[in-house]
Amino acid sequence: MEEDVVLEHKGPSVAALLRWSGLALVAGGLLLAVATALHPSRETTATILQAEVRLVAAHVLFTLSSLLVLLGLPGLYAAESVRMGRLGLAGFLFSFMGTILIAVSGNFGFIAPVLAAESPATIDAISVYQPVVALNGVAFGGFVVGFVLFGLAMVKTATLSRASGLLVAVGAPSQVFGFALAQFVSPALWIIAILGSVALGAGLALPGYQLWQRPAS
Repeated sequence: MEEDVVLEHKGPSVAALLRWSGLALVAGGLLLAVATALHPSRETTATILQAEVRLVAAHVLFTLSSLLVLLGLPGLYAAESVRMGRLGLAGFLFSFMGTILIAVSGNFGFIAPVLAAESPATIDAISVYQPVVALNGVAFGGFVVGFVLFGLAMVKTATLSRASGLLVAVGAPSQVFGFALAQFVSPALWIIAILGSVALGAGLALPGYQLWQRPAS
């Protein structure tokens, strides 16, 4: 006679994990906007030294934001994967990869003040060093492509706000291109990066809040 085996459930339920992933997206989206607004509009030897506290503080917030988004994004995709389809899968993979690589390359923000003070020429040498250029290209390219695809996939669902998907799809490229324009054209264009980060952050926070509002059981 076979005996029924009852497995004792340990740890949080799937529903609870989805709720907490939603909260992580809310916090990550908020920190992304704050970090971009705090970050100096241009990274040169002079601005790095002049705005050292702002630069380091911004990179601390960027790092925390990336960590929270990486914790929350899988939950959002898991909750909507069927409705997002292949477009959502591609967007999730590229955005996840891009976010990880940007977090890794963002470590430069913590050592930049030391280099700017002790060896200014090294700052310029690193910025044109081919492996660094390639890493940044893959990181920011994956970030932009991934969130554009993910945002468009969000628009397709009937359960997520259409506006949140559009904010994600528009916000990611605006943030990245705003950063490039401020660095190479004019610091005044940093406002584009700020607005882009606000859009992306809000686009992630809105569905994150929806997840948080779901019942835990």
